[in-house]
Amino acid sequence: MAKRKNKTVVTKLDLNRKKTKEFDIDTNIKVAYKTGKILYGKNQVMKNLFRDNPFKMLIVSNNCPLELLNQINHFNSLLNDKLFIYKYKGSSWDLGLACAKPYMISLIGVIDFGDSDLMTLKKK
Repeated sequence: MAKRKNKTVVTKLDLNRKKTKEFDIDTNIKVAYKTGKILYGKNQVMKNLFRDNPFKMLIVSNNCPLELLNQINHFNSLLNDKLFIYKYKGSSWDLGLACAKPYMISLIGVIDFGDSDLMTLKKK
């Protein structure tokens, strides 16, 4: 019998490939809720929107009532510097869970972003 030569296979790890972070809106909403300042709920947001407009961004759920969405868009068209309105892909239940609340939230007004990266949504 002939002797077999053991071949050693050297595999190199490709260290150049790095994982890219995906933007997760839910965790960023939680971070903004904990560290920044947000208002949630139609009544609170609309009351402050008509008074002094302190918001930098509005987050609207997917199943937000059409009347409310039209009212927000109309008010936004009257403003000199427009508000950024982000359409959340989940329902109002999902938006409520993103704020760690056990009920539906259809509208969130972001006054201060805190440590979150919600500002990057404007650039997308």
